[in-house]
Amino acid sequence: MRTKHLTVSLIVLALMLLAGCTPDEHEQESSADTRNDNANPGSGYARLLEIPRLDSRHPFITHTTNYGGREAVTYSLEYDEAMHHSRWVAFEWYDVLTEKHWWRSNWYNTSWGGDPFQQDPQLDASVCPDRSYFSGSGGVRGHICASEDRVYSRDANEQTFYYSNMTPMYYDFNGGFWADLEIAVRDAWAYKQTFCDTLYVVKGGTIREGEYRLSNNGKLPIPNHYWMALLCRKNGTYKSLGFWVEHTTAPTQTILGCAVSIDQLEAYTGIDFFCNLPDKVEDAVEATCYPAVWGLR
Repeated sequence: MRTKHLTVSLIVLALMLLAGCTPDEHEQESSADTRNDNANPGSGYARLLEIPRLDSRHPFITHTTNYGGREAVTYSLEYDEAMHHSRWVAFEWYDVLTEKHWWRSNWYNTSWGGDPFQQDPQLDASVCPDRSYFSGSGGVRGHICASEDRVYSRDANEQTFYYSNMTPMYYDFNGGFWADLEIAVRDAWAYKQTFCDTLYVVKGGTIREGEYRLSNNGKLPIPNHYWMALLCRKNGTYKSLGFWVEHTTAPTQTILGCAVSIDQLEAYTGIDFFCNLPDKVEDAVEATCYPAVWGLR
């Protein structure tokens, strides 16, 4: 998380308004805007825009497939081995990845018999959960990157069933409010190229001390809150929105009521989102929360 200087922020906001941008959008046009002292070091997957600032204490994993003759990133994650739970899972939506060629129900016609859950092949079996971790846990096997978010190919959909992408969610929450929020992300933003060229998504649950309870079998953390961080890119212009959602068996919240700025979400989670953006863009776009720009009223 970078220190936001009020003077700089006011100047940036004034420039944006003069340029005719809405307050939570910022165009990347000049070389002066590309400075980034906060980016992840190195290159490759760590520099994808959806990847938060990496913590060297935890493994960073990216799952990919070959789709249409090119590599497609299914999702990336940072994994807390001691907690047996991902700190976050991140992925992109763009035109090709919104195609639909495989459905969860198709697994019933395979050797998996409808249950393709499996350990993550990039994690040691001693730290990656299996089905026994969820048996008697008090929560169902909730996807972080939803199965429905990756239906462009069988291989990509299969990777969403890795246990590194699972979290113990209350049944009514998983199939209720959280599912409604995921549907809104897909239908209102990800699938609409008129809204986003690319939608960058980071999702997770709270697993820091004091922000979870142990599962009934003592094997997994059950987060007190789940969250999403969204970054929309359209014609070189960015806008962001976060969601902070109480994990409860009887959700009463609304999607609009859960909306927060990315700066607020960083304070809640301790995670530095969208660090690979140019610093000037990151400062401007993360400070704002304008749900109406996203069609939420």
